[in-house]
Amino acid sequence: MEKEKIDFDELEDAQFQIEKGAFQPKTLTCAQCGLKAKKSQLEIAIGNDVSVRADGFECEKCGKQYLGLEEAKKLDRAMIVSRILRNDFKMERAISHDGDNWTMRIPKEFSSGVQKKKAEIMPLGAKQFCVSIE
Repeated sequence: MEKEKIDFDELEDAQFQIEKGAFQPKTLTCAQCGLKAKKSQLEIAIGNDVSVRADGFECEKCGKQYLGLEEAKKLDRAMIVSRILRNDFKMERAISHDGDNWTMRIPKEFSSGVQKKKAEIMPLGAKQFCVSIE
C-alpha cells in the first residue's frame, strides 16, 4: 500500500478553538480498550534515583496510564532532575567571584532562543543547583 504524498504548500490554514480546561481532563477514555479510565494517583519511576507522584488516569482493564498536561509537565521536570543526577550530559565552565556573588556564563548551546532575562535558581544540594530561565 503506497502512502499518499502531502503537498505542504497546498495546505490551508485551519481554525479551531480549544476549550478552557481541555488539558486538565476530568474524565478519560482509554485509547487502547475504549473503556472509561478511573482517576488514580500514579507513582512513576524515572531511573533508579527519582520517582514522581502524579494525578492521572488508569485503565482497569489493560493498565494503560494517562496524564493531563500539567501532570505531564511535572513528569518532564522530574526527568530533567533525574538526568542531572546521573551526570550523563554536562559542560564545564569557569566561575568568577565578584564580592558577595559568584557568576558564570551559560553556554550558547543551552541558551539559544532564550529571550528572557530572569533566572530561577533551585538548590539540589550543597554544591548542586538547577537554573530555569523565566
